[in-house]
Amino acid sequence: MYYCKYVYLCTMNQKFLLLFGLSVVNMLFMHGQLVMTVEFEYPFKPDAIWSNVFSCLIDATFFFVLSLLLTRGRVKGALLLTFVLTALLSFCNVLYARFFGHYLPNLAITQLGNLNDGDVMRSILTGFRWQDVYYVLMPILFGWSYRRYNKQELKLGYMQTLSWLWGAMLASVLVFIIVLGLFHDHNFETSFIRFSPVRVQYTQAPNNMLYRSGFVRRAMVCYEDIFQKDLVLDGKQQDEIRRTYRDYRERTTAMPTVTDAKNLIFIIVESYMAVTSDLIVDGKEITPFLNRLKRDSTVYYNGHVRPNITIGESSDGQLIYMTGLLPMRCEITVNIAKDKRLIGLPQLLKQAGRMKQTQIIVPTSPTFWEQDKMNERYGIDTMYSKFDCPKELHGNEDLNDEQVFELAAREQAKASCPFFSLVVTMSMHNPYNKCVEHGFTVSDKNYTAEVRNYLVDCHYTDQQIEKYINELKRQGLYDNSVIVIAADHHAHAVHLGMAESRVKKDLPLYIINGGVDNHRAWTGPCNQLDVYTTLLDMYGVRSDWRGLGHTLLNGNYKDYPLDKLHLLSDWIIRNNYFEKAGE
Repeated sequence: MYYCKYVYLCTMNQKFLLLFGLSVVNMLFMHGQLVMTVEFEYPFKPDAIWSNVFSCLIDATFFFVLSLLLTRGRVKGALLLTFVLTALLSFCNVLYARFFGHYLPNLAITQLGNLNDGDVMRSILTGFRWQDVYYVLMPILFGWSYRRYNKQELKLGYMQTLSWLWGAMLASVLVFIIVLGLFHDHNFETSFIRFSPVRVQYTQAPNNMLYRSGFVRRAMVCYEDIFQKDLVLDGKQQDEIRRTYRDYRERTTAMPTVTDAKNLIFIIVESYMAVTSDLIVDGKEITPFLNRLKRDSTVYYNGHVRPNITIGESSDGQLIYMTGLLPMRCEITVNIAKDKRLIGLPQLLKQAGRMKQTQIIVPTSPTFWEQDKMNERYGIDTMYSKFDCPKELHGNEDLNDEQVFELAAREQAKASCPFFSLVVTMSMHNPYNKCVEHGFTVSDKNYTAEVRNYLVDCHYTDQQIEKYINELKRQGLYDNSVIVIAADHHAHAVHLGMAESRVKKDLPLYIINGGVDNHRAWTGPCNQLDVYTTLLDMYGVRSDWRGLGHTLLNGNYKDYPLDKLHLLSDWIIRNNYFEKAGE
């Protein structure tokens, strides 16, 4: 009799374990796909996989307990809801990672409105792979198993099964900690920490931390992000911030190069890489106009600018150029920064009396990536967007580069000089399964189809920049303007159909009419972060805050540790440092 009861309960355990286990498999599949997709910050240690399995069980159990509450204790319904939640989380993370190269950050849900943008949606849809058939087959398997078992059968065994699972897992973790301590030079404390995430791990290595810790433990460690609370800094951290940014030895040269009242026109080109400069394919230059600028002795050119963006992509590029800060590695920075005080380049130029008016021209809607709110943080007074262009010209799509530059030229002609104007382009945005048709083609089969389309788009944007520059000359604005041409970020290898190792990520930087002595300026490897500091130095703005980069006007440029500055930037933004310090 007792034997029969034991066998019956074991059968119930197996039935519950099968349905619950499929939710755990959803999480494991997601992490496996991300291992093949994203670039982790440091190599895995021996305990990483086991730590990941442990975290998947934690996440699945959390969703099950939550589902039990939502279904008022109905175990079968809770199992169904758990499977749906884990499958959705898995699917969304896999697609997001193929586009952004990271796990979903805590506040990604606040940017769902960006899915209305055609380019973003098309880019995400191109991320589908053959292995995604998993998200069709697994629900079929779950549905078939789910229909086979009644409520009572599942209810009898679930508590014993969960207890057995957790007991086995905790015992395994303990064994792993002991083994690591014996064979991998880890003491008990450091090995245990590897299973217990801390904030600094998330700040510096978000992909590695999430792989190890899972979503529930990340949320517990990083609750400030979810509830939008300011990070509390201790005295040592505040001293480190002040000591770093008030060291002006590498941030200022002796004399400004722009001594008269000149406009500053800053063009941020989408996904523009320096490797396209002087590139000849099929006997044709890809960017003939920009190549002429590069060879002009009066133009400062640096083709070795390292991209400093993280998961915020284009919004990160804009933040770096406009604030002299680095973006967060673990969160879409504008989600946090939109509510913090920043010290923007337009703001400082206006306060110093170098500009009368500040404006921005964007090809998207005003709210895309929190643009309207970030403009306030940068000190930009006026924004022109696709809504300022006749709808019959673009429909519901974003503006192409021709339309962006026409809008910019029109509004700049009406601006009070000297003015600051930020122009953002879009036509070189992925996906590269198509290109802008304008009569220029690339047929060299040594390049992937995606690269050929990308190069055609580069040629189109080069044409539009040339037309825009000629219009500035016609309006009489060219000679009285410093014109900066920079890239928001590089084009990602996965979107170009290339191996990561074959993509040269360096970005170009052009400064026209800046009075830069090319023999004394630095033209070697540098960072996007340096552009903010360089422009303040060029205009002679001697504010307390001059960014965290170094000026490129100094030929003895010294490199610096980006990891440390990422951490300091994270502290500054999360703490709302400038507001509290009264900067």
